[in-house]
Amino acid sequence: MSKPTLSVVIPNYNHAHYIGKQLEAIIDQTFSPIEIIVVDDASTDNSVEVINQFVHQDSRIRLVCNEQNKGVNQSSNHGISLASGDYIYSCSADDMVLPGLFEKSMNLLMEYPNAELCCSHPAFFDDETGMIDKHEDWFRPSAHSCYFSPEVLIPILGPNVLWIAGHTCIVKRETFFKAGQYLSELEWYSDWFIFHVIAFRTGICYVPEALAALRVLPSSYSALGSNNSYQEKAVVKQLISLLKSEQYRDVLPAFRDSKVLDTFSFAPVLRKLLSDVRRV
Repeated sequence: MSKPTLSVVIPNYNHAHYIGKQLEAIIDQTFSPIEIIVVDDASTDNSVEVINQFVHQDSRIRLVCNEQNKGVNQSSNHGISLASGDYIYSCSADDMVLPGLFEKSMNLLMEYPNAELCCSHPAFFDDETGMIDKHEDWFRPSAHSCYFSPEVLIPILGPNVLWIAGHTCIVKRETFFKAGQYLSELEWYSDWFIFHVIAFRTGICYVPEALAALRVLPSSYSALGSNNSYQEKAVVKQLISLLKSEQYRDVLPAFRDSKVLDTFSFAPVLRKLLSDVRRV
């Protein structure tokens, strides 16, 4: 039986200063992806020039350029639609892949074929100091790499116990499409939502190591959006509507009864709004 393949998709917008380091880290992974698709979202800096330097050096790297800016969700979805790997790792151009992410995640997914998503312990990269905080003091729900079933996830999944961090997730490509892809109406919560939907349907593989670092930037898409209360409420309204829809009604009880909604400051209100939907 052949090993499953992995495609990497990187949306990029004006991250010429960061994209080179991210590509180098991906190229250096011990488990080699079959392709690295970079979708440049009409950058106005020298991103294309930087990316093309890597394209000329590594035949796996492919650059796709949007004629106009489409946003991170549409750019990511477009890149994933072009990918051919069994699994997908979609990451920001300004984040940092750490050694072992691909090998350890893919090996675990092969060990537990029922799971269709693997995540690892999140780390954070301080852009000002250059330091990586692996949060060694954070609680890990398991000391060893393992599989959590959907039923087991409900009592442990939440910001203070187990966090499915998008920048650590490798997911089966077919499952990603079935779950609805990144939804533009959920803005900066699109990856959070889709990965939790998949987790509550198939369970997850989990590696209790920091294998990918999220770059901490006050001007990031998620930071700017979540700090705007008006935009935040509009996104949450969309979230409620989606969970009540036929497509996601099966995972509504898991979202409601687990601690994942504690991500939001008004979690009690969210649960109350969802409480009128019968358990399925």
